Amino acid sequence: MNPELASLITASQRKLYAYIQSLLDNSAAAWDVLQETNVVLWKKQAEFRPGTKFDAWAFTVARFQVMAWLRDRKREPLDVMTPELCDLLAEDAAVQAAEFDHRMAALQKCREQLPERARRLVDLYYERGRSVKEVSADLSMGTEAVKQALFRLRRMLQDCIEGHSIASDSL
Repeated sequence: MNPELASLITASQRKLYAYIQSLLDNSAAAWDVLQETNVVLWKKQAEFRPGTKFDAWAFTVARFQVMAWLRDRKREPLDVMTPELCDLLAEDAAVQAAEFDHRMAALQKCREQLPERARRLVDLYYERGRSVKEVSADLSMGTEAVKQALFRLRRMLQDCIEGHSIASDSL
């Protein structure tokens, strides 16, 4: 058992799922293919060389698992996904996945720049999955005020991630 590989596989789950789902556009199938991909990654652990790019290796394995899923399932009459189209989508998805880590790091930095109350609002709603009504009660704000604040925060965070700075006087 390779603990480094186990850690890499665990850390890559969100990216792998997003990559697979972008190729299949079917969340139930994407979960199944992700699990199959994890099994293959584990079985082929001897092929992974520490110090190389794990994501590139894992995306290649995932792509082959997607292609196997497409090959093995009964094709529906209106299904247009082919292995060739899968390859084209895989190229685009790989680029998007490579940007994922950068965007997540940028999001974390942008969240740190938010005023305390705004960080708490983001935490309650997005991290803890509380409803607008629950957040409203927790922060003693009206539900419409919470909705407007979340709207502004999403926009501010998006601008920040894209290279703009956050204005702390917006809330």
